[in-house]
Amino acid sequence: MRKKNGFTLVELLAVIVVLAIIMIIAIPSVLDTMNNARRKTFVLEAQKVFKSTQEQYTMDSQSSIPGAGVYIYNIKTDLGTTDTGNYLGFVIVDAEDVDNPQYIIYLWDNNYMLFNYNVNASGGFPDPTDTSTVQGFNSSTVAQFNSEYPACNNYLGDSRVSAGAFCMNRHGLKFTPTA
Repeated sequence: MRKKNGFTLVELLAVIVVLAIIMIIAIPSVLDTMNNARRKTFVLEAQKVFKSTQEQYTMDSQSSIPGAGVYIYNIKTDLGTTDTGNYLGFVIVDAEDVDNPQYIIYLWDNNYMLFNYNVNASGGFPDPTDTSTVQGFNSSTVAQFNSEYPACNNYLGDSRVSAGAFCMNRHGLKFTPTA
């Protein structure tokens, strides 16, 4: 009898088929897990931005801003963070009701965006799996908000703008959106 020194072609093909089936089953699951982790990280960043805005607004309202109004905070320039990575955006603080300000978050990175998301002082963030709120990145949507003030205009809407509403930066400098 001769000694076998290798695998037959049929054995190699069987192993390749089994590995292909395992990959077909496993790859979508691994990709979903990675996607969910990115979404969770994005929502955690939104929570961090919210907390930073709350702290900065509290400090500003005690010193430089005049009280009731609508304020805008750019996450790169106004929140005291030196590195926001790929995250861009801003938070509008609607303090018409000074005791219960509303925080409206506009945040995006290379993968996801959270636009016009209203959070009250107690929090209330979206479930990371909620794809209607934490949306996939859309460059045309982001392009319409290339600065803070179009977002103010969008948030205030026609009725408040025509009534003379305006946004202020954190130093109380006014900007009246265009109707």
